[in-house]
Amino acid sequence: MKNYFLAILVIAMAITGCEKEPQEITNSTADLKSVTKSNNYGVLVSSNTSGVINYYDVVNGISNPQRLSFEVPYADADGIVYDQKRDAIYQVNRTDSELVAYGGYDKASDGDMLMTTATGPSTFSNGREATFYNNKVVIADDLAEGGRLVSYHVNEKNISDYREFNVDFQVWGIQIVGKDLWAIEDATNKLAWFQDFFRAKSGDLDPTAEVAIEGLVRTHGLKYDAYSDTMVLTDIGDAGSADDGAIVIISSFTTKFMAAVNSDGIISMEDQIRIAGDQTELGNPVDVDFSNSKNAIFVAERAQQKFLVFELPIDSGNYAPVYSDDVPGASAVTTTF
Repeated sequence: MKNYFLAILVIAMAITGCEKEPQEITNSTADLKSVTKSNNYGVLVSSNTSGVINYYDVVNGISNPQRLSFEVPYADADGIVYDQKRDAIYQVNRTDSELVAYGGYDKASDGDMLMTTATGPSTFSNGREATFYNNKVVIADDLAEGGRLVSYHVNEKNISDYREFNVDFQVWGIQIVGKDLWAIEDATNKLAWFQDFFRAKSGDLDPTAEVAIEGLVRTHGLKYDAYSDTMVLTDIGDAGSADDGAIVIISSFTTKFMAAVNSDGIISMEDQIRIAGDQTELGNPVDVDFSNSKNAIFVAERAQQKFLVFELPIDSGNYAPVYSDDVPGASAVTTTF
């Protein structure tokens, strides 16, 4: 059974790995005039209070990115993903419980209002994170009595229902990897794996496997990088505390995950690297993205209301971010490369 699961997981991640996913803190940013496809190498940050999407250009480095701000019609927004092929942003509009699209955003200038080019049906109640693959977006619907995964067919001009799934846990962070889906079990320290997610029919859905992360209090965000086989998770700790957050990095993730599945169901502290402490500015890190090429971790920090960037560490420690910027209501983060 161990070899069966491991073979499936390695093959799925290897397929995804072939696809292109492609020192001083500073708050001074030089605004760009516009985004173009030639320099669209950045990070998008959602807000659930401001009606603004921030874009950080990191093509020249992660310690002093250039920033643009775009207005959007919805103050309360969460999950955000970028469709490189169609040059579209898809965002979870919590104000109206809809998935929306902003097409052609590369033509926008700093301070412009992004106009909605497509709106999906209102099929979720408490939308959180989103994940994108090919022509589908999946949204985590985080409900107290149990979560839902809501899937849509998308392009910059049209968003339509695809499938809806009920899971037996509250769900926050999610990510499609090949044909599989990873999901955070909100209010716990657990991570769930759904094999062949897109083959499942609407209805109740059980995870293929799940593991607990030792030492993690309450996880929210996740990002798996297939090329480096690295999983990055956030720990918000006590949601009422603004200074007890952490980032958990698990290298050689495939091996460690399957070892846990086939033993006690726990990835131990010794198999993790942790960023935590009073220098980190981490309180409630609600979402995370990771770039292996930039050796960088990007964080939406809700309690401190910041966008934070960390260099990928080789050991656990109390590391200060290499970049920190105020983002009122920071709720989600995604790279565009």
